Amino acid sequence: MKKILCAVIALALSATVLFSGCFGGGSLEVNVNNTYESMTDGQWQEYKDILNNRTPDSGESFRTAVNGSLLSGVSILTRFTYNDITGYVDEVFGGSRQIGKPDYHSVYCGAGVIVELDKEAGDAYIITNCHVVYSDASKEIISDDIRLYLYGQDAEGVNFNLGYSYVMHGGNKVYYRENGNEYWLLDYNITDDNAYAMKAEVVCASIAHDIALLKVSNSQVLKNSGAKAADFVKEDDVYAGARAYAVGNPDGDGMSATVGFVTKESEEIFLNLSDNEDENAYGSYRVIRTDAAINGGNSGGGFYNEQGKLIGIVNSKSTGDDIDNMGYALPASCVKRLWVLMKETSPSYFSKRNPYVKAAIFPAGYKVVNTVSYMNPLGLAEIAETVAVTTAGGNFKAGDVLKHITIKNGETVVEDKDITRAYHIDDTLLSARDGYTVIFTVIRNGQRTEVQYSASLARV
Repeated sequence: MKKILCAVIALALSATVLFSGCFGGGSLEVNVNNTYESMTDGQWQEYKDILNNRTPDSGESFRTAVNGSLLSGVSILTRFTYNDITGYVDEVFGGSRQIGKPDYHSVYCGAGVIVELDKEAGDAYIITNCHVVYSDASKEIISDDIRLYLYGQDAEGVNFNLGYSYVMHGGNKVYYRENGNEYWLLDYNITDDNAYAMKAEVVCASIAHDIALLKVSNSQVLKNSGAKAADFVKEDDVYAGARAYAVGNPDGDGMSATVGFVTKESEEIFLNLSDNEDENAYGSYRVIRTDAAINGGNSGGGFYNEQGKLIGIVNSKSTGDDIDNMGYALPASCVKRLWVLMKETSPSYFSKRNPYVKAAIFPAGYKVVNTVSYMNPLGLAEIAETVAVTTAGGNFKAGDVLKHITIKNGETVVEDKDITRAYHIDDTLLSARDGYTVIFTVIRNGQRTEVQYSASLARV
């Protein structure tokens, strides 16, 4: 069986269909609150009475959750510049003369989730996948042309257009030959001479985590919208068999939702984010598995539980012979700490040419030495891991069993967590900052003791 893991960003090249329509600029003047403001007092009271006197069933509650998540999502278009290396020829000379290797542009589509929103100021922070805004084969590495669209404002041909033209050289169309075939080289652009596009900047991106943090500032679109920030799930409240749904921008056709289940609450996959096909560029990512439909364009979109709480960020799927319904999302337990770390620390070091994050790391080697599974009091299957130090480092000794982690900023407790899974260590350390006190409770030679040190952020 052939199994291939692929990121789920989509190339937004709709060359066979071109849209030229755009809407009148005045339509954005209608604020979402105007619908309610237009009601008479009697109509509004009647509407409230209907809502207050009925109990929604589970299906209606789920539908409400999905619709709320659509308002927390954004469709993303990113544009990159590439230099062709195949050797182009001038049409005037019948395809026989090489004239150089011109630049051209490609546009990709993905999705994102609003995690912090100041609607009055028109400001927002959005999380997405690093690979949505990153291409190591491009001239920019991190795209400097990123446009976001809210739900209902993300229809191609209505709210924006993907236009293309032929790459020109000396006034002539340029094409290249490959394996005896001739191809036109297309240069793609996003045309959105309307009020719906929100320009975004990259605050930070991490290849190692496949997460990027974007910022929108002073957006009239946000000020007049029904957009809302997503709520994260409570720590570790993710179990196999739970109904869940993905919200994204599949195939670049706008925000939509697909429903499925959490089929595995935690596993490790290996994914290559390099466009240069570097075999050494594979990274390890902890993910949640789902059977919800995941397609190109879902990258960076939210993965939610039945209550509408964000449990992950979609980033990849398995493809290949005899493989169906295996999509993956980066867990919220990592992402919710990571984006705050990026916001608070990245401006001092972030480089678009080499995207990474600085975080506190465990100063010794460790591994899982025992694993058991059991049914918890809620009737849910849980896994418990015993994690022990394998290579001494800092004040840790080989054989130390890691039981608990506490992080303090002065006297303020930032984190206080039992270690029952190995990933609890790295996830929790994302909350540390330079100078914070990190305290591990360990079992050493049968005795419970504490190992304490001062956190120092390092590149990961």
